Amino acid sequence: MESIDHFSHQHPLVLVDQEPGDQGSRKGFCSGCNQAVLEGYCYRCRKVAEGYCSGCEEELEGSSYGCGECGFFLHKKCAELQTDIINHPLHSEHPLTLRLNRYAFNGCNVCSKSITFFYRCDSCDFDLDLRCAMHPQFVAQEFQKLQHFSHDHPLMLVEDIEFQTKEGVCSGCREPMYKSSPFYCCPNCVFYLHKKCAELPLKVNHPAHRKHPLKLLAKPPAHREKCSCHLCTKSYEGFVYYCSVCEFDFRAADAFLHTITAEIHEHSLTPFSGTISFVCNACGTDGNHACFTCVECNLIFHSDCTSLRRTIKIIRHPHRLSHIYFVQDEEEAGKRECNICHDDINLGYGSYCCSDCKYFAHVNCAIDEDLLEDEESKLSDDLIAISPAFQQIKPGEIKHFSHKHNLILGGVVKDGRSCEGCMRSIPTSFYSCAQCNFFLCKCCVHGLPKKVRHWTCKHLRELFFYSIFHCRYCWFWSSGFGYNCNACNRIMCIQCHEILDTRIVNIEGQEHFLFFDHKYEGKCNGCDDYRYQRSFRCKDKKCNFALDYRCLVLPETARYKYDYHALKLTYRDDNDLSQCYCDICEKTRDPKLWFYHCANCDISAHPNCVLWKSPFVKLGKPFRIDDHEHPVTLVKIDFYPPKCNECGKPCRDDLSIQCTEPDCTYIFHWDCYREHKFPWVRTFPRVLCLLHRD
Repeated sequence: MESIDHFSHQHPLVLVDQEPGDQGSRKGFCSGCNQAVLEGYCYRCRKVAEGYCSGCEEELEGSSYGCGECGFFLHKKCAELQTDIINHPLHSEHPLTLRLNRYAFNGCNVCSKSITFFYRCDSCDFDLDLRCAMHPQFVAQEFQKLQHFSHDHPLMLVEDIEFQTKEGVCSGCREPMYKSSPFYCCPNCVFYLHKKCAELPLKVNHPAHRKHPLKLLAKPPAHREKCSCHLCTKSYEGFVYYCSVCEFDFRAADAFLHTITAEIHEHSLTPFSGTISFVCNACGTDGNHACFTCVECNLIFHSDCTSLRRTIKIIRHPHRLSHIYFVQDEEEAGKRECNICHDDINLGYGSYCCSDCKYFAHVNCAIDEDLLEDEESKLSDDLIAISPAFQQIKPGEIKHFSHKHNLILGGVVKDGRSCEGCMRSIPTSFYSCAQCNFFLCKCCVHGLPKKVRHWTCKHLRELFFYSIFHCRYCWFWSSGFGYNCNACNRIMCIQCHEILDTRIVNIEGQEHFLFFDHKYEGKCNGCDDYRYQRSFRCKDKKCNFALDYRCLVLPETARYKYDYHALKLTYRDDNDLSQCYCDICEKTRDPKLWFYHCANCDISAHPNCVLWKSPFVKLGKPFRIDDHEHPVTLVKIDFYPPKCNECGKPCRDDLSIQCTEPDCTYIFHWDCYREHKFPWVRTFPRVLCLLHRD
């Protein structure tokens, strides 16, 4: 069979005439973490999904070169790419060289996409992905050029290539370029303009300012201290229409708002010339600037509210919400609580509601971009329906995705074993495997579906089972079950899933309930840490009490190796500050912060000293990893600890990964192992380290 030696792979690549292997349902899944991936690439494991080209990351079709041993495949056209391009139309100054490392690629200078293969000029820091480098429009130089007043170089019209990432913004309107086509760009300067922004007229006459024409500027006037649009009062960047005589300005996006139609209203709306103080009928908040009015209905609107949608879908509620101007039902009239911020809503003005559930929300709360469901995803109710993670074999016997053997309901638990899924003590009702001493509590089996839509995320989450993973909410290392969002690269442990699923939390000793505030920024009253934003806070703003995820998932009781009794989580210490010490680290404690206490032994300690970073990690369970031949396990060694293979220090009291073979000296501190095996975790903190079970 025909084969080639390619610079991107260590083994010869053999030509095959069809898609390699029997992909079946495995197509589109990462061979490393076994999770479905987006656009053919897994950012956690840095691997291309099965059934995709390892060069351009597109689906494999027709002839391809591949290495079956490594699962590495290239389209025939990708394998035969020329390694150097001289005088490319988009960069004729220097030759472009084909490169391999995706993580040395900042993104294509035209479409911002990142893929494994790309062409690069090191002298100019210029990159092109394969699609743009080989696109017929660019190769044939059949593209329109525009010399725009806002940029020194000619701009190139890109007509049928979509912008790939949400980071790039248009220099005119400062809106994202994501999925935008056509658009103008300057590849050498990484400068972008939407086509509509590039073609804006240089002068306009606007009905809100009839004295003088408004001139288009590339950026706000330098002498203005505060630059805000006279129509919507928003501060602005980018293009602006400006009258230098009157110091009057509009954002370019608002300059052409004359008589308009709005989705939330049946009549045309007319801009009001001048500035007045008013209460917007659409959202119920004040305004003191230009506005739109409906003469027939005697309604007045903010300019932003004219773009409100009649119905929306938010991630906090399962049904669509409809916009209303006021509540006609006398029983519902008056004031209600917003189910997002829990402040009162004046139902005499506009709000969003679900009439079936009596669910109300402020307009500005409901349209927050963090809460609005992504309309592009169009996830149907069928996709978010509860899908069990197990298959019923017969009454009392199941096949669960997390274990290779069947599990049987009932049995005897010895030695205080815990559930493999949630790391809690085994209750009276559980499933077990007689061959492996594998236990799952009934709650984990029946209460955790394989796929869910959680209200903290816009995407579908999938249940997985690993030896150790990092929860991106409480920041604890955990074992067992967790819900993964592949789109966000965020994993949620079961503890956080249960806490957040309640939405409202009651804390012992706290008068008011706590609700989830995704905009909260401040310190946590449990640990006095400012790191954790998006916390649960008290409805009463005068109370100013808030808790982060980490404190909310702290176990009510915990054990420390030098105490026979369980330590209880305590929320306040009435002793004087001079008498508050941690009996583990021997440092002072703040009596206002949470701590663990044993009343029998009069021992108190910081939560971090008792739990360290891994209170939910399963110790002693053997599993396999890619870089060692024997099974390994996670351990904490108290006496006679061996030295870490990486740093050379004893592995005492720290979470470590150790070989299960008695004669093998393989052992690493867990932190040392992550830095040794996954040095890129520091550079790309969203990428998580996952280890495979045997």
